[in-house]
Amino acid sequence: MKSLLVTLILLNVHFLFSQAPRPAAKKTPDVFEEAYIVTLKGDTVRGHIKLPKGKLVEIYQKINFRDNKNKIKLLTPDKISGYGYKNYYYISAFLEDKSCFFKVLSKGKLSLFQTVFDIPDEGLVEELCVMEDKADAHFKVLEEDGIKKQLKEIFKSNKPLVQKIMEQKQFDFSTDTIQFYINEYNKAYVN
Repeated sequence: MKSLLVTLILLNVHFLFSQAPRPAAKKTPDVFEEAYIVTLKGDTVRGHIKLPKGKLVEIYQKINFRDNKNKIKLLTPDKISGYGYKNYYYISAFLEDKSCFFKVLSKGKLSLFQTVFDIPDEGLVEELCVMEDKADAHFKVLEEDGIKKQLKEIFKSNKPLVQKIMEQKQFDFSTDTIQFYINEYNKAYVN
């Protein structure tokens, strides 16, 4: 009986030490994409931004920028005027006392911007904002409830566009739809 017990213990010890070590978890390499930043002085610096793993919402709050000397800097909206990445420009601004980057979706007499916040207990919150091209301009947040009324007020100088929006029974509150109407509005002001 003792020899059987000793044999079982020895076999367990043998199996324990004879197993190949598990390989270490593979680290996903950082992904950098071509980009540029605009400094607070207005200089353009070309380089790359590091894409956050899984949470692209971070590019609205901060970016990791690698310059041509391979130096990586964490940049927040208060440190730069903005940055360009994948044919979009992101400006630095404040919304409701929160500094963030705004993606410029349309530019003209009326500009359209998008930002995203990760709010605890709410999750991701996307904001679409418009700003008129004038000296004292402020962001106006577009709200899904009452969007037709908001657009009627914003587009009041373009009566055919207002009529087109008001005739719709269902208005699709999506980035693409809002961007389409902003672009239509701006076409009337192109010289």
